[in-house]
Amino acid sequence: MRIRRRRRPPEPALIRLQLADALMERHGSVGPGSAVEDAARAAALLEDVVGDPATPFQRLPEVAATVLARYDVVPARGRRHRLVEATVSALQGGLLSSAALRGADGSDLAELDGFDAALRRRLTDLAVVQVLDSGADADLERAVRFGRDDAAPTDSRQDGPAAGPAPDRSGDPTGRQARERLAMLFLLRSDQRRSAEDATAAVDLLTADLPTGLLTALDAEAPGGPKAPETPETTEAPEAPLTAEDAHTALTLAQALTQRHRLRHGDGGDDLARARTIVTATLRLAELSGLLTDGLRESAALVLATVPDEAGTRTATTLLDGLGTPTARLARAMIDAHRDRTTPDEATRWDVRSALADRRSLPGLPPLLDAMLEAELGRLAVRDEDWPAALAIFEAAREKFLGLYEAQALPGSREFLLGLRSGFPVLHAYALARTGRAEEAVEILEEGRAVLLGEALHLGRADLTGIPAEAADRYGRAATRVRALLSRPADAPDETSAADLRTARVELAAAVELVRSHPDGAGFLRPAPGEAQRAARAAGGPLVHLAATPDGGYALITTGPTATGGTQPGVRFVELPQLTTEALQRHAVAFLTAHHDRRNDTPAWRRALRTTLDWLGSALAAPLLGALGPVDRCLLVPLGPLGLLPLHAARLPGGGQALDHTVFQYAPGAAAFNAAHRLATAAGPGGRLLAVDDPEPATVPAELVGAETAEVAAHFPANVLRLPGPAATREAVLAALADHDVVHLCCHGFVTFDAPRHSGVRLGDGPLTVASLLDTPLRARLVVLSACESAVFGLDAPDEVIGLPAGFLQAGAAGVIATLWAVDARATALLVARFYRAWRAEGLPPANALRLAQRWLRDSTNGELTAAFPALHRAPAHLADAADLARWGEGRPYRAPEYWSAFVHVGA
Repeated sequence: MRIRRRRRPPEPALIRLQLADALMERHGSVGPGSAVEDAARAAALLEDVVGDPATPFQRLPEVAATVLARYDVVPARGRRHRLVEATVSALQGGLLSSAALRGADGSDLAELDGFDAALRRRLTDLAVVQVLDSGADADLERAVRFGRDDAAPTDSRQDGPAAGPAPDRSGDPTGRQARERLAMLFLLRSDQRRSAEDATAAVDLLTADLPTGLLTALDAEAPGGPKAPETPETTEAPEAPLTAEDAHTALTLAQALTQRHRLRHGDGGDDLARARTIVTATLRLAELSGLLTDGLRESAALVLATVPDEAGTRTATTLLDGLGTPTARLARAMIDAHRDRTTPDEATRWDVRSALADRRSLPGLPPLLDAMLEAELGRLAVRDEDWPAALAIFEAAREKFLGLYEAQALPGSREFLLGLRSGFPVLHAYALARTGRAEEAVEILEEGRAVLLGEALHLGRADLTGIPAEAADRYGRAATRVRALLSRPADAPDETSAADLRTARVELAAAVELVRSHPDGAGFLRPAPGEAQRAARAAGGPLVHLAATPDGGYALITTGPTATGGTQPGVRFVELPQLTTEALQRHAVAFLTAHHDRRNDTPAWRRALRTTLDWLGSALAAPLLGALGPVDRCLLVPLGPLGLLPLHAARLPGGGQALDHTVFQYAPGAAAFNAAHRLATAAGPGGRLLAVDDPEPATVPAELVGAETAEVAAHFPANVLRLPGPAATREAVLAALADHDVVHLCCHGFVTFDAPRHSGVRLGDGPLTVASLLDTPLRARLVVLSACESAVFGLDAPDEVIGLPAGFLQAGAAGVIATLWAVDARATALLVARFYRAWRAEGLPPANALRLAQRWLRDSTNGELTAAFPALHRAPAHLADAADLARWGEGRPYRAPEYWSAFVHVGA
């Protein structure tokens, strides 16, 4: 061998490596105590080997392979992390050593290339192991970087898949494995970032590794959609030979196509149809080639199960028939968990449960998938009303999700994880309430509600009273650093940004622990017991969490102290049998779809709204009001899609609407409401008005341009800043927000359901979005968003209620008035004018003033509207006849709910 080594391999390093192997062999054959001790000693020896600069880099791939083989049995996660980090550093040092030898006398470039390839492959393997163990976005970014280096041609390291037609690379097995690893990393990142671009990168990599002839054969096969492999259309062998590697790549390509289809919400191509064709054709060609193994059947079934529909589910079920492996049972469980089965077979249900329960027999199961499967198992236990099992399972899943959440650095990764968790706290709380533990159920709902908003509020408004200056200053600096990094505008930060944020979060955690080490800070930033009771007391009425489950919904009613100073029973559990998740989804989808198409079919939109209000009245409002009894006000925390519906306007079976019986206000959660209430108390009624006045006046009736803000400004005679039309720029508005305690935005709003941080209102030179409020200091008593759809939030993580109201609460507003759908300009101007009169002139609290204005607009005649606000409402010019004017004056133009019920009050 002609490579010039640094030195002869030292005997101690080889002895340590052999001793580590021996210890791990003994690890499997002795009692648990000794086994843990052996694993710990082996890990220490391996750390010594990889950390010894005398270990030659030519041996490092072998050492890394040993580390990977021993990784799963190293007892402590922190030790595993250190072991991998030490190995990564050693491999990177080996690449530097190899580079130093290039060009030296007697060096063998081909052999060095082989060592480099082995080192890069092991780097990727180690990084992937870290991702599967931590689920952290920073680890994923590093794995993608290593994977790119590993997959790139030897003479050209590049940042991503090459553009243009890809060459046929199927004859390069080592490179092909590297590219498939990279494709899987792109798929994992596309899930985490909800990025169709990453899914496309995976599709391109996988397509390039399939021979052109085979691709043609796959696309030509099975044009009618998926068919079971047991009934092939032909018995002739295919012209294009199929290898086991080709079959695996083809199924992975199908997975990438289905993922891209899902991320594009079904738009932009025939990905799903092509994926089904590829799966079916691969199975048929594999059967004709004698390659149809059980493993291939399992893989194909898992791909088909990712986008469940009747045809794909039927084919996947057929493929799994007769297979009893853990993977096959898991695939059947996934299919069953997403299938609507109103009368499931009892034996099948227990088979599903056993499949999920033995998921740990699957090697290398990622922690995120493990947590999701744990939660699915809990869902099945709820379906069977096995409450002890459900509670044990949900508690385990909760701990796993919390651990995964803490590992994420980037906001997008945290939102993604919270979106996956969405719905499970509702079932966990349901199981607690059904077993008489309603107070704990409220705590679980609060823990899973508006998590990102709660963190942002802590970062900006933490109470450090009584904390020593050193600890308080350290926390303040760390919180400011995290806030600054979170406010960066980039949607997909690079690895350096992710590392900066992760480092900042570590420092923040250390600062929090320092604060907690002092007697007055022991409970700092921890969920405070009794948060819901305090919210009920501050609101002056019961706090109600509302949720739907597959078997019926429920309300958890929390009451505060009584008038005599005592306390009523803390939390009452009220079942709402008609409020099922299926019924809620059906009505919400019909409601949102009809609103989206309202310009083409206005009558259908009105019918959908009335149908939704009738259902809300019978399923939710009537039983809730019956349980509440006579109360002056009620604070609602609606979970999931319930937050998109006007619960206050529900039409009761006996007549009238819910808001005729009490004042309703909304909150993201008890903690957020309490923070808003403190701000409202400190701010007082507010006396300085910022009014943004129709930046797009062409879309407003000419006589209304400026009229609404003129009515509003009349209540602030000495302290008004009006920004009309083009003057209402993003820079001007953002600069003025901090100096005014009442903000009125008369604008046009818009919502992006799958990217809620980009929802906002249109200003003179561009949008004011949720994202732009992330680092905007605000101390407003009230923000009024007189704009379309300004209360709508994103659907990917509905319990995070990411939208403009939460954005303004996060920025420092105490209360927000916003709308759930597109509103009529004249009706809005009238409602807003009556609201400000009730609030500013008559002294009503904002929520009471909004209720009064809504009922007034609903019930007032044309004559009454004109008398109240002649600048906003007058008789049409063509009505000259006195009789016609009289008839017009008696009409109630805004009685229909689409004119007044869109408005909601969020916060205090």
